[in-house]
Amino acid sequence: MNLTKPLAAAVTCCLLVAGPALAADVDFVKEIKPIIERTCLKCHGPEKPKGGLRLDTYEGLMKGAKSGKIVVPGKADESRLYEVLTLEKDDPDRMPNEGESLNKLEQELIKDWINQGMKWPDKLVLTPPAGTNKPTEAPVDPGLPISDAEKAAVAKVQKLEALAMRLAQNTNLLRIDFSLQGKNVKDDDLAALKDIPNLVELNLGGTTTSDAGVAHVKPLTNLTRLQLHRTKITDAGLENLKGLQKLSSLNLYGTEITDKGLESLKELKNLKKLYVWQSKVTADGAKKLQEAVPGLVIEMGYEAKPAEQPKAEEKKDEKKEEKKEEKK
Repeated sequence: MNLTKPLAAAVTCCLLVAGPALAADVDFVKEIKPIIERTCLKCHGPEKPKGGLRLDTYEGLMKGAKSGKIVVPGKADESRLYEVLTLEKDDPDRMPNEGESLNKLEQELIKDWINQGMKWPDKLVLTPPAGTNKPTEAPVDPGLPISDAEKAAVAKVQKLEALAMRLAQNTNLLRIDFSLQGKNVKDDDLAALKDIPNLVELNLGGTTTSDAGVAHVKPLTNLTRLQLHRTKITDAGLENLKGLQKLSSLNLYGTEITDKGLESLKELKNLKKLYVWQSKVTADGAKKLQEAVPGLVIEMGYEAKPAEQPKAEEKKDEKKEEKKEEKK
């Protein structure tokens, strides 16, 4: 009696029932903990966590940020944490927002860990590796003395639930981030910024800021980094940036800015990085600005494909139709 075919059929049936092989169980301590400690805790540790998000404890991870939950156990594709860790390097929402992105293996480990239910040893608290927060050899700019007017202005900004934090412990220089407030940010809310001379990094990305709001940025001559991506700013609004001679990075991604608006940036000789993808800036406009500002790198994203030309047969049909019209 030949049992080969029945045996093969049984094996095939078992494989079909079992389905695709599952990913091996992720070891949190060995595989996930080092990734979070190395890439996340500088901004999301216990001291002044950015956006209110703490990733050093399981409770902090599950609580999420001020903007809401960032993980859905068992569903990596619906988890904001996995999304921002896998964005392209030039995406302003990419995390970590400084340094190298996670490699493919690390991204897959995070994905599998979330899909497997996000196991985290009870009461385990993560800490950044030794030396992560060591001061750099270059001296830190202490910034300007803090006036009473600046204290009051920062307090107003914090009441709006914007993030306001020092760039380092031994400096008065500030970074202010309105991006988590989105549509709740009004142009008038930015009026207090004029009284914060220590403000060097400002993020208005994803808010409803218009040209009227950007006018409040005009006095901030110490700004080095400005993010206006996905706002309502137009070419006219860029006129307010002409005096920001220390500006080195400007993000205009996803705005209505055109080549005409870039004319306002030609005097910003310290500008090193400009993001204009998904705007109305053309390659010719970008080239002209680069010629005016040596060393400027302009990120335009993927170039749009040229409009598809009509096929030869379609052109013939069009000519026939034209002749018919002429006879009439």
